[in-house]
Amino acid sequence: MSLEVRAVVARATRGVVPLWPLSSFIAVNPLGAREAEPFATAASFRPREAFLADYAAGRITDADLITAATEASPELLGGGEVAIDGITWSPAALVAHELIMTGAGWPTPKRSSTKPDLVNELVAKWLGAYLDPRSPWPMPDRSRGLWSAWSAMASYDPQLPRVARRRIRSLPAFADEALSHALAGLGLIDHESERALREEAEQLPGWVAHIKWRAAHVGDIDMTTYLAIRMTLRWVLERGATKEAPPLKFDQASPWQRADALIEAMTSVQATPALTASVVRILALHPAHLHPSTWQSAYEGHYRASLGAELRNATENPYASEIQVVMCIDPRSEGMRRHLEIDPQIETLGFAGFFGVPMRFTSHQARGSIDALPALIAARHLVTEVPSDPIAAANRVRTLRVRDAFAAGIHASETAPAAPFALAESVGWFLGLGTLVRTLAPNVAQFFRGLRERAVSVVDSEVTIADAFALEERAAFAETGIRMMGLSDCSPLVVLVGHGSTSTNNLYQSALDCGACGGNPGAANARAAAAIFNDVEVRQMLRTRGIDIAGETHFVAAEHNTVSDRVEILDRHLIPRTLSEYLRAFEAAAAKAADLLVLERARLLPGAHHRSVKRLRQRAYDWAEVYPELGLAGNAAMIIGPREMTRGSDLGRRVFLHSYRPELDPDGLALETIMTAPLVVAQWINHQYYFSTVDKMHWGAGTKTIHNAIGTIGVLAGQTGDLQLGLPLQSVAVGGRDIHEPQRLIVLIQAPVDRVGAIISRNQVLRNLFDNDWISLSARDDDHGTWHRYGPYGWTPDTHLEPARTGEQ
Repeated sequence: MSLEVRAVVARATRGVVPLWPLSSFIAVNPLGAREAEPFATAASFRPREAFLADYAAGRITDADLITAATEASPELLGGGEVAIDGITWSPAALVAHELIMTGAGWPTPKRSSTKPDLVNELVAKWLGAYLDPRSPWPMPDRSRGLWSAWSAMASYDPQLPRVARRRIRSLPAFADEALSHALAGLGLIDHESERALREEAEQLPGWVAHIKWRAAHVGDIDMTTYLAIRMTLRWVLERGATKEAPPLKFDQASPWQRADALIEAMTSVQATPALTASVVRILALHPAHLHPSTWQSAYEGHYRASLGAELRNATENPYASEIQVVMCIDPRSEGMRRHLEIDPQIETLGFAGFFGVPMRFTSHQARGSIDALPALIAARHLVTEVPSDPIAAANRVRTLRVRDAFAAGIHASETAPAAPFALAESVGWFLGLGTLVRTLAPNVAQFFRGLRERAVSVVDSEVTIADAFALEERAAFAETGIRMMGLSDCSPLVVLVGHGSTSTNNLYQSALDCGACGGNPGAANARAAAAIFNDVEVRQMLRTRGIDIAGETHFVAAEHNTVSDRVEILDRHLIPRTLSEYLRAFEAAAAKAADLLVLERARLLPGAHHRSVKRLRQRAYDWAEVYPELGLAGNAAMIIGPREMTRGSDLGRRVFLHSYRPELDPDGLALETIMTAPLVVAQWINHQYYFSTVDKMHWGAGTKTIHNAIGTIGVLAGQTGDLQLGLPLQSVAVGGRDIHEPQRLIVLIQAPVDRVGAIISRNQVLRNLFDNDWISLSARDDDHGTWHRYGPYGWTPDTHLEPARTGEQ
């Protein structure tokens, strides 16, 4: 019976996408389990009023709507024209006019129930008590698992009626048996059980998503136990299972009704039967349920055309580079790369921010570690660091541990039952003064923070790649990296720039760090990659594989802070003095680029207008600042190809840029890796922002201002309830104004089109994404080729990306 019950649970929850904890929060597509379905039927869209506002503002044009309608219903091209009130309409133009004039096809908004559910309240309370590792009162019997701990305690819960508590005392000892018992008690059998469990799993989507992650990564809770508690509570409270929510209702108007409404909106003259029949014939070619997705396609098409125009302005002049800078594909790096390349001796490239080195990293003698690698990969290698001066390092570790012990003591005093009263009497004045300074003078707080950091001496160290990776592994990482980023001829100085973010009092800090590094800063990966590329034995092995890195070339690790935009050089003691001139030139260019980029970003940052560069950078240390930076807001496209495609173009920090040169990848394996890993992660990010914008309360996390952390698990809106999914309001909007344009990712690849098609054909994940319109794809063979768009009818010319045929050079 237990296997049968667990199988039913697995089927009922297969659509749940895991939610990572706050400490390693990464973006995911919350509807990832539905990617095998068409986007038009699985996803949600902005309200029609939002599209109409964009149309009125010129963000969507008639031409965009006509193109989108034709793409959705190619039959419109041969539908024949119709004359209304002396104006002749093509079929696509008439459909576009219907989109503007009537609301046919739009779903009726769901009515949200305001009736509280006691089961949700009880379950959220017990999950928090069981899972919160920082709770001052650990849940009794926690070591025995959630079911044993809950069933032992719930019988004393005063929120439950006496008869319910009495029933709980006689529950089975195991969760799967208890779930079967509860389902039987509720009268649910066979297919009814799966439906009821699916509906229960949808009640607290945040907690359910985190349980799915935790079951796979920690193993102290599972979905069967969770649902056993929910269904048991339904049974003991005699509330019955949740009722299936009514499906979202779409406008079911027939083509005849649509034609009458459209003609009435267009003319005051009574329509003839012949005219109505002609209009019906055209409207029937574009069913009403396609209207939301057609608006969305028109919205995206307008940006697509502007992107094509910007790419045609790219500078294809050859580099005379003496410095190469490899940055993460993150859109925030696009601005830094653009400003760096003002200096003609600097060439930039894009590569996933973990630089192809998946690892678990721990600082010297640190008590914890981070998984600095993409979520798609499991950590198998532990990398640490060896200090150059062991005595100084030991002193540093001792000082840091004393500081940690003091912080832990303060935290314990704040959370223990009686200690806060004594804490307030003894050190309350000092803590209050610190709070006042952080609020009113963040620059002063930053000064003292700098003093505190300088009080702990920095010790030079070197990462331990030889202990973590075999020579063959190191050479494989280096070869893959060279081929994936298209790094053919290396300059004397190659800077590998990871990225991280700095902000104070920000529960979503990890969402602003490097997603390719598991929601951590990329410094450790940059250091490890530089060490691998500088390894003499690795270079010798690469020569046997046709890759020759000159002896005078040296790889340097650095980190880009995406709030200050400063670039910090790491492991300076390992850099040869012969490169001092190149290093000074890079740092000067990076400092200039940082100032330019901070001011550029300030045009969009709320409250940042007309502020000095210094004040803009202080936002990182202001604990009241809800907009330290905008993260990846605005992300819209991914370009895979040589830098010549985009060099000199201002892409507005909206594009993931992954370098790639087909000539360095004869078998296409590097391209396949890019398409099945970085591209998929970019799609996760894109859809996280999309859904957090179109439904800010369900798929998003609401406003930061009422968020409270529950340990490192997640955030609550207030004191209790569900874990918040997705991104906070301040990541995608300012008040009622969206700062993120919710659109699907546009992918552009410069590589043999046949090769791209073959990669899609043999990867089901890519087929789902492209065939079902979750993202779009265009490709061209080389820089002189024609852009072709991937679609249900094969590859067709992409009219958005190709230049106009008349009057355009």
